[in-house]
Amino acid sequence: MTGLPVITVEADPDGVRGRLISSIESGAVWERVQQSALSGSSEVRLAGSAIETTWPGVLSLVREFAPQQRSLGFQFKTADEATKAKIADFMRQYRQVQAARGELVATLSQAEIAERLRAAGFTKHELKPFQLRDVQRLLSLENGANFSVPGAGKTTVTLALHLLTRKPGHHLLVISPKAAFPAWRDVVPDFMSSDAPDDNAEPFTVLSGSAEQVSKELSSGKTRFVINYDLIIQMPDVIANYLATQPVHLVLDEAHRMKSGLLSQRGALLLSVSHLPVRRDILTGTPMPQSPTDIQSQLDFLWPGAGLGLQISRGTAPRAVLGNLYVRTTKQDLKLPKPNRRFKHVEMAKGQLALYGVVKNEFIRQSSNLRLDSRVDLQGAKRAVMRLLQLSSNPMLALRSIAQDAMHLDSGILDQVIAEGPSTKMRAVADFARELAAQGRKTVIWTIFTDTILQMEGLLADLNPVTLYGAIPSGEPTDPETREGRIRRFHNDDACMVMIANPAAAGEGISLHKICHDAIYLDRSYVTTHYLQSIDRI
Repeated sequence: MTGLPVITVEADPDGVRGRLISSIESGAVWERVQQSALSGSSEVRLAGSAIETTWPGVLSLVREFAPQQRSLGFQFKTADEATKAKIADFMRQYRQVQAARGELVATLSQAEIAERLRAAGFTKHELKPFQLRDVQRLLSLENGANFSVPGAGKTTVTLALHLLTRKPGHHLLVISPKAAFPAWRDVVPDFMSSDAPDDNAEPFTVLSGSAEQVSKELSSGKTRFVINYDLIIQMPDVIANYLATQPVHLVLDEAHRMKSGLLSQRGALLLSVSHLPVRRDILTGTPMPQSPTDIQSQLDFLWPGAGLGLQISRGTAPRAVLGNLYVRTTKQDLKLPKPNRRFKHVEMAKGQLALYGVVKNEFIRQSSNLRLDSRVDLQGAKRAVMRLLQLSSNPMLALRSIAQDAMHLDSGILDQVIAEGPSTKMRAVADFARELAAQGRKTVIWTIFTDTILQMEGLLADLNPVTLYGAIPSGEPTDPETREGRIRRFHNDDACMVMIANPAAAGEGISLHKICHDAIYLDRSYVTTHYLQSIDRI
């Protein structure tokens, strides 16, 4: 291929970005590469004979065009030995992806896994058979996806996997919702012996505060950390530098939170640094909460440059793309009984019904006008829908927003609603929770409105409830005012019979399976993910 046009691949020293440099500034081949680069990412900069983009973007172009070098009449070269090593490592992983989509080859038997874990200090409990199976499969992959249902012990499996793959000096960074922090705090003391060798009993450090504080913790000599998704986007340089300078096993817990990919800050950041960790694992029981494309960015994070997300975007079925690149423990594996769903009809009180009718009719009138007016007030439509949801469960809450919008209503209706107090639905939920408590059964009550949570807390004061919603801070389990402290109290306090929570704040990352088997939905939003996640808490 001597004398052919050359495209040189070059990686930046920090490994975050790279470039392709053509020996000619024009030509059909170079134009095709440029077009492919522009269609694949918004992070592309073109400058004559150079294409600069993220390193995963460079890898995608190499993967796409390397097989076509002979037919298109050009050749790839690497700028230096460091870039050559990066490309070689990528091609090795890419070949493994293609092979692993068929049959996985176990590297250790389950008996060997159990023995090695005991030697590492994992002695307080043994892995269950389905957990051993999942660890064995994940060990066969350089990066893995665990799509097991809540309650299957994804946190436990991940700790075991890290112990078995860890080399001296390796770090473990978990990015998760705040609601999942207690699980990561507890997994080490729950499973590891205090005298475990090689510092294997090191607890997780929760990262919080300013970029300076987080950077100080990351360089403190500790090796296990957990941080929330919102915090990483406030300090992208700190996270990228840490991943580039330390050998890090990076885990995304509730990984569907990056499903928007480059369209979200968290997705864009994670995709840009996806090639830096020594190992990547994603954990989520709902990898595709709304559509198959939800998994696209998760696969691009897990196997950057391999083109798996591109196949999803082109309509290939996720199962066909994934093959054996993931593990999933199902509810059947856990031998869980099928949920018994019951729907209880509760009549509205007269004042509530009258107010609901007035607001509903006004909403219908405004909606019908949309056909005649090209201007669509989407925000107004959303407010109207939320107001109807409020009215159906807690009319006192809806009165506030009605007053703010200066909506004219019959004062007699308003007086009647106020006189009725808590809605019939709220009182029915409270009565049902008391019935369950009388049988010794703890209950989770779900509602999407914070004010309703606080009102239900007052209605059920006799059951010593705890509440969870967005304003409750994360912190130490010993602090009763923190999220962790409230979850611990619900678990351990026999007098605390009710948890009243918002699915957006507590619908994922917490496990109540051992102490609670009943949930009551006072109301629901239209966010499918929140409902699916909340169902699996008990």
